[in-house]
Amino acid sequence: MRKYAIILILLMLTGLSTAFLNWDWSSWDNWDAAQGQAGVISMDGQIMPSSGGFGSEAITPERVDELNDQAVEQGADAIIYEWNSGGGAVVASKEVMDSIDSVEVPTVCRFRDVSASGAYLASLGCDKIVSDSASLTGSIGVTGSYLEFSELLDNYGINYVNVTGGEYKEVGSPFQNATDEELEVLENLIDQVHEEFLLTVEQERNITEEDLEEIETGRVILGSEAEELNMVDTLGRQNEAVAEAENMTEKELSTFKVETEQPFNFLDLLFVDSGLNLFQEYHLSSRLG
Repeated sequence: MRKYAIILILLMLTGLSTAFLNWDWSSWDNWDAAQGQAGVISMDGQIMPSSGGFGSEAITPERVDELNDQAVEQGADAIIYEWNSGGGAVVASKEVMDSIDSVEVPTVCRFRDVSASGAYLASLGCDKIVSDSASLTGSIGVTGSYLEFSELLDNYGINYVNVTGGEYKEVGSPFQNATDEELEVLENLIDQVHEEFLLTVEQERNITEEDLEEIETGRVILGSEAEELNMVDTLGRQNEAVAEAENMTEKELSTFKVETEQPFNFLDLLFVDSGLNLFQEYHLSSRLG
């Protein structure tokens, strides 16, 4: 009996060895190649040129570059940007868009509660945009504002003395009332930025002239309408964003969070804003949104 048992075991081992040798190991490689991962980057807060002293949670071009590099170094086959921002500085928003556009792996922007104004502009760098039906987006407009104290100075007998070269050098100064001609200069600047913003949206999203008329008013648009206007590709949440990334990578993706340590800054509690600031090096504060 023992002899037959040994023979049976030998036959089984022979069969396993044959199966092992004949196994199509390329199928294992194919299975492994079909698996991948997507890095998830949170885009929360105001878009600014640099974090400086205005808050560690600011979205800056430098920080987005760092997160992109970190995601790729960690082996991300795709990157999903989760937006919750009302906008920020004009040039910084364009630079964030360029930073996203330069990533070598597929990218998906996912809109959460809000991705409007400069945040929407920056999201145009993504290969695909996914929005919740209730997300606030759009706000494709430009505003400019500044505080003017000239009457207050008059009440306290304070004279503002200024010597400048250049007729419009002091346009937007808070210490003197702007003339109609100076206001026209500012309005022309705002109009130029608005036109550039609209042109970028039109080109990146292939917006029709008819739909552009709905967008150019600067109003806030819900995600459900944004899909109808071709401002976003599809509606959904993170699952849909992952599905879009899987379609582009042809892989089944798991997700991991990409983040850098940001020191707490007390000024985070003081500076809360949205929109897109145009004249940060001047007295005038202007925003897209």
